[in-house]
Amino acid sequence: MATQHSQPATGELIKTFRHGKFFVYFLVVLGIVCLALAGFVVYLSTIAPQKNPPLFFGTAGFLAFCGVCGLAASVWQKKLRQPSYEVYENGVAQIVGSQRQYTPFTEIEDLYLFSSGQTVMSGMATNLAYRRNAGEPFKWISQHLSGYMDFQQLFRELYLRERQPVVLETLARGGAVTFNYISTGQVWRKRVSGKFLNITTQPIVMTRDALEVQGQKVPLSSLRNVDLNAWSEKVVIKDATGNTVLSTIGLGILGLDLFLNTLSLLLEQHQDAAARQSA
Repeated sequence: MATQHSQPATGELIKTFRHGKFFVYFLVVLGIVCLALAGFVVYLSTIAPQKNPPLFFGTAGFLAFCGVCGLAASVWQKKLRQPSYEVYENGVAQIVGSQRQYTPFTEIEDLYLFSSGQTVMSGMATNLAYRRNAGEPFKWISQHLSGYMDFQQLFRELYLRERQPVVLETLARGGAVTFNYISTGQVWRKRVSGKFLNITTQPIVMTRDALEVQGQKVPLSSLRNVDLNAWSEKVVIKDATGNTVLSTIGLGILGLDLFLNTLSLLLEQHQDAAARQSA
């Protein structure tokens, strides 16, 4: 008699992503070499004619400082690069040592994409952070993850696929779904300060009939334009009279793909309903 194996709640494992170790090893070697050179310079100062002792000890001190900084940076980078990630059909697992935290895509309310490093001014999403809700800290994945762009694309696609039906079901029942966003000014300040995860969010409350932003409730039937400006990076939503309902940098909207896709589906439903009424 054949035994039928039940599908795990996680779904099938798609791919495992890990951090590369080359940069950590490079920092360790650099630190050791600098310390060795510092010791060699001190040794030279004992056998060479003492014409300029400050030069020897100044050079040795500088090399020792560089060596200590290199070793300290290697410890810091090793800690940052410790997590690995398993991407499943239904969720993602973060693995740090013997600890494993699995999060279903359906439970992730905040998916935060942002820029850092050399691409910080370009608006390219070189970092991804996720959390179930504001009650827990973000899990941050940077571009230092091997295959990061593949990871980001896979994560976004699966998140949209799994989370979208949950959102639509909530709206169909007459419920409300909240998307959090940060202001344009805050996005730019984070890019300058580097404190990316220290954010203050504002809600965008979406129902099947209305959109509420900063306390202003606007019927979806009155929305006429959703502009995605690649040059300014902004998402601008206007009503039929030309008034701006929402204007913010796209990456400032947590769960940007889900927000835009859900809004597009709702607007399409309203347009179809209006067309049937006028027919």
